[in-house]
Amino acid sequence: MDVAIFSDSGAPEGSDDYTTMILMHGWGWQASIFKRLLPYAKEYNARIVTLIRRGYPGTRSYTPEETQTLARLVGSPRTSATEAETEALMADHAREIHDFLVDYVKRERIPPSQGSRGGIVVVGWSYAVGSVTALLAHTESIPIRDVSLDKYIRRVVCHDAAHIFYGLPYPSEYYNPLQDQSLSPPERLTRFNRWITGYYTHGDVWTAGPGALEMRTPVSEPPSILDSLAAEDLAELTYSPPMQPTGAEYLFMLACIIHGTYGALKDRAFYPREPAAAADVDGLRAVEVRVVWCDRTFWESPWSAYLISNELEEARKAGKPMRNVQIVRCKGANHFAHWDMPEKAMRAFLGDDAIVD
Repeated sequence: MDVAIFSDSGAPEGSDDYTTMILMHGWGWQASIFKRLLPYAKEYNARIVTLIRRGYPGTRSYTPEETQTLARLVGSPRTSATEAETEALMADHAREIHDFLVDYVKRERIPPSQGSRGGIVVVGWSYAVGSVTALLAHTESIPIRDVSLDKYIRRVVCHDAAHIFYGLPYPSEYYNPLQDQSLSPPERLTRFNRWITGYYTHGDVWTAGPGALEMRTPVSEPPSILDSLAAEDLAELTYSPPMQPTGAEYLFMLACIIHGTYGALKDRAFYPREPAAAADVDGLRAVEVRVVWCDRTFWESPWSAYLISNELEEARKAGKPMRNVQIVRCKGANHFAHWDMPEKAMRAFLGDDAIVD
């Protein structure tokens, strides 16, 4: 299988208007990272479904031929042909998610969207934000077969992603351990895991620019998830093969960065094109997009929120058609809000507040 269910909390007892929340995990972390959300399902009238992305235990591995294709794209200069090839790979990925959702709706007979109740909320965390934007960008090219997802998907959540997954630029000066040439490749990955799991104290990037962001050093308290869990617990939550330099997910990410795919997906997700007059497809044009950023996470997520908010403001001034995109600040949380602060994460995903305190 390309996408598989890891856990499903089931329909809340006695509810016929519950919201089904589909969660997709990030890079190197397994779907079990969402398990602390499950106790809040009934309180939020939600059915919580966690997915295993392709290449992780329980799903189909990338074939050697697919990995070779990705490696070739990573080593190729950007051209119109490589842009189209990489975009096509993400279109196939969007279809995998679309088909999973259609099959799930048919099988489970979940409630359709009813304003702010029922329906489906799709959450992509970190790396999986590319999956969310791909779904929105390409769903209009997928013919409706048995179920119209327009009647079900009412919100997608882009949860605490780095700017690269939106195709946005780096500031003039920055730090990312994966690009630290003073470290060996294994040291870069070890440093990255420590860096991305920490808590940071940032200034206000909106008033002071990128210099307000702490780019290197996390605080000692609260501790990183790496310090607060036993080794056997971390083994359950993590899966390192996709993070290796020869791993398919690493190569896929690099290919999408090099060939501009993430930016193209973001543009089509946030600013959809007009549909063909008689197109029998799911346009998902009424879907709300919530860009959630945590204000104590690694610097690349608040940098994303800053750039996206500026971009949206310019688009509104220019009268550019767009989806309903909301920027949501999750206060006090880091990249692992769903683990350290699960109730707050539930409010960020399912609530309507622009600031979750």
